[in-house]
Amino acid sequence: MQPTVAVVMLLPQCNMTCTFCVTEDAMGAFDLAQADALLYRLRNEGFDNVVLGGGEPTLWPHDVWRLARQAKRRGFVVQLGTNGVLLPERFETRDEIDRFVLPIDGASADVHNAVRFFRQKHFDVVADRIERLRAAGKSTTVSTVITRLNYRDVANVATLLARLNRPRAFIHAWHLYQFIPEGRGGAVNRELLALPRETYDQVCDDVRRMNLGFQILKRPDMLHSRAVEFFWMFQGKLHRQLGPAQRVEAI
Repeated sequence: MQPTVAVVMLLPQCNMTCTFCVTEDAMGAFDLAQADALLYRLRNEGFDNVVLGGGEPTLWPHDVWRLARQAKRRGFVVQLGTNGVLLPERFETRDEIDRFVLPIDGASADVHNAVRFFRQKHFDVVADRIERLRAAGKSTTVSTVITRLNYRDVANVATLLARLNRPRAFIHAWHLYQFIPEGRGGAVNRELLALPRETYDQVCDDVRRMNLGFQILKRPDMLHSRAVEFFWMFQGKLHRQLGPAQRVEAI
């Protein structure tokens, strides 16, 4: 299967400290010229969908909105994978972004904020952002990392998303990620967050049976996918993750 979605990890920095973060601090950052050159390369390789991510892409010092406009001009479907904290006023009306990707890791502040740390108020922030996207009818993908701390609440998240998605559907997909013990957060929180694979599978199967009306994508390894390739800078060189074979190469 030829990957068609490219995730561009613009920088490692983030304004949150999530317990399960898989980003490596040693990862480098793109400058604007490097990012634009990558867009050109991706289009020539047949990618048609680009996700601007990080770290937190709204922290990128070279203007992620400008890069999104360049990606649109090159013909990409453009997604922004963000925690939502630094989104500007009326972000939901910006036409350079086709789809926003936002996290919900619990149906209540108590559960969500136990794994996503932003002054104990991130649940309120992301709820506001999703409500704005809902009102605007803007395509939205939701991501949930399933861990030992929140797996019992995933069915409640499903109920919440189903309610939000009516009467006008705006949720494109819901990604269910299994926690993996890698990166600056995951590596040190293995014992706190690790969940048996059979429990993760059962949680996913249970919500799939709920017939929610949007795609539910099971992602047991968030870093590897048949449809997605990841691109990042390391020691001044562009690197890519080559599909489920987990092969990394500098290009």
